[in-house]
Amino acid sequence: MLSGLVELAAGAVTGWPYALAIADAERARRIGIRSTPRLRQWHLDLIALGALSVLVGAAVPELPRRVAWPLAAGCWTNANAFGLLAFRPEAAETPAYRTAAAASFTTVSWGFVSLAALALRRRWRMDR
Repeated sequence: MLSGLVELAAGAVTGWPYALAIADAERARRIGIRSTPRLRQWHLDLIALGALSVLVGAAVPELPRRVAWPLAAGCWTNANAFGLLAFRPEAAETPAYRTAAAASFTTVSWGFVSLAALALRRRWRMDR
């Protein structure tokens, strides 16, 4: 849950450069922001995945590491993949970026599917 709270805070902080990019595109370009849509995507993904991580911690307490680590790592890498593209949009075309993005999506998918399976098992045990 702590990871999600930090990610949520990072999402809140990225609202500042996003606001700058909307209000003053030239100034945003001077500090290196090259894609406002990707900056927005980064900002919103940090908030969404951070909030989901907090929700997960509250809804399914005491996650085993085999579920918690892939979930946290996937949430962070998934959101931050868009951060890179806000400053280097051309990175999306590189094999390294595509491989990293695929690994990130795989990791976050594994984490959420493992979470659902764990919650179902716990529920099934309680109902027995």
